[in-house]
Amino acid sequence: MSRSLLVKEWREHRAAWLLLNLLLGIVLVLLLRAQKDLEDKGSVFALLQVPAVFLSTVGALFVGHRLVVREYGQRTQLFLEALPLSRPLILATKLVLGAAVLLLPLAAFFLYLWNRARAHEDVTTRFLLLLSLRAGTPVLLGWSFFALAGLLGRYRNPLYIILFISAVTLDHLTEFELFKAGPFALLGSDFAFERQRVPWDDLLPCWALIAGAVALCFGLVLYRDGTMTELFSQKMSHREKVFIACLITGFMTASTMLGKAKHREPFSLHDAERTRVKKSAIQVGAGVGFPRGRAQELSARLARELLALSDYLGLERLPAVAVLPIRELDADVFQRAKLEKADGIVVRANLSAPDFDVRAFEAFLFREVLIHVSEGVVLREERQWLLDGFTTWWAHRSGQADRLPVRAAVASREGFEARSWLTTRERLGPCLSGALAARGVQALHTRLGEPSFQALMRHILARPPGTGLWGFWTEPRLASLLRERDGFSEEELLRRWSETLREDRETHAKELERVAGMKPSLSLVAESAETFRLEHTLQAAEGQTLPPRYALLHHKLEPFENEVAAHELSRQDTVPSASGARLPLGLARGDRWLFVVQVESETLGCPIRLLAERKEIR
Repeated sequence: MSRSLLVKEWREHRAAWLLLNLLLGIVLVLLLRAQKDLEDKGSVFALLQVPAVFLSTVGALFVGHRLVVREYGQRTQLFLEALPLSRPLILATKLVLGAAVLLLPLAAFFLYLWNRARAHEDVTTRFLLLLSLRAGTPVLLGWSFFALAGLLGRYRNPLYIILFISAVTLDHLTEFELFKAGPFALLGSDFAFERQRVPWDDLLPCWALIAGAVALCFGLVLYRDGTMTELFSQKMSHREKVFIACLITGFMTASTMLGKAKHREPFSLHDAERTRVKKSAIQVGAGVGFPRGRAQELSARLARELLALSDYLGLERLPAVAVLPIRELDADVFQRAKLEKADGIVVRANLSAPDFDVRAFEAFLFREVLIHVSEGVVLREERQWLLDGFTTWWAHRSGQADRLPVRAAVASREGFEARSWLTTRERLGPCLSGALAARGVQALHTRLGEPSFQALMRHILARPPGTGLWGFWTEPRLASLLRERDGFSEEELLRRWSETLREDRETHAKELERVAGMKPSLSLVAESAETFRLEHTLQAAEGQTLPPRYALLHHKLEPFENEVAAHELSRQDTVPSASGARLPLGLARGDRWLFVVQVESETLGCPIRLLAERKEIR
């Protein structure tokens, strides 16, 4: 590096760099002030993600513009090349200087967080090294990319556009999850919590890209005595503008054409009872305790209900549906299989169980159909309560609707948050959460009236705007869709929904009192320094009686696992006793588990989750 060149860069850009650090400082101060309770994030180091993202994008773009684009655009690079300095030395100085400018504020904030965390966290040297690699690598990758783009001069903006279109196309047309690879994975949800595993699968590609970008930078600077970079810095001619516009237009057209991907063949279940519905088939297999006659009846019923659902929502197509009987599942647990080489929906259920609830199964199946048709868009958490509520309401619209109020009364006994529906589903279970949401859908239906309600459901559940980044960016939110209908608001919907639930609780006060009289408890007992056992009890309040049995459901959580499907929960049935019971599994320190205590209810016709808790063993 050249000391004189460093002094020159400092004098020319110091005001801009101070402004960049001031802006970053304001962002970090606001972040720290907004984070009232740092322990809620699990680790204060989670706050390091924000400056890492800022510096790898906005910061790297800004520094690249000052050090590279501005240098060549104003032709001051020609003056530098007239000095006794080699081109590789000039470029190396700029690259190292830019990396230092971006990494120094990141390191300063890292040290600040380390100083705060070491008082109440076990901060090891290995953990600090992992954090440094995961935070610094994306910043270096962003800087090397924007430095290379700066050397491309007038072609850098078309490069940004083409890369953006490529990212959207890749996200929309393939199974590749962009935000779970490379720099996005390094700054992912496990950023501040992974203490042992070195993410080589993500680090090595990033380092390879950094090395490739740096090599290309030197190649552009050294090729033909550096005249190529000087030519790139000139303004684009009219002919080049037309060519670039045609290239981008052709690229977008190709992306659109690729969207018409070849569809996989519909799944076909051999030796099953079939009923045609539109251009698809409902297939139900027979099994032990479930003869062909019952399979044919269920197939005809599901076809009839799905046809009515598709007509109501205006679905142009329905997927192939296959239903398989399985006796190993509980009557209230349904499972969807993953298909690799075929298209459609394959579900399994204990169809021969005496307490099998066909309407609960229909609600589950309708939900899976809408997820498939919308390509997963309806699973966005803002609208999931509408998905669960509508499918439950539709399944019960012609019978057993009288059970929804009592289920909703029990479900709303501790309140709920519609915007955190995944948490509500886990706490209540599919049956009660579906009834709770169905009462909100009923309130919405009453307020809007049939035509307006149907149009809203078609817009939200049947014709979402699209998948991927672009679909999420452009889709209208529920609040704006409601405002279009007589100025209806989410606040009014929540008020009407809450009023309906209050009436349900008043009507079914005795059932609520019975549920409130059951007191579950979980306790961890250490057996060694690293192992524990779980003891659980179910006790009754004074004057209350307990059911003859209760169940403890449990599931070991993978790192950062989101929703746990009902069929993934293991079950331990227990008789209530004063001494309690013990889970016959050893629990290791550091593991995370989901524990659920539930009882069966004949009145509700579905299980009641008395407790649902995620525990870290420590």
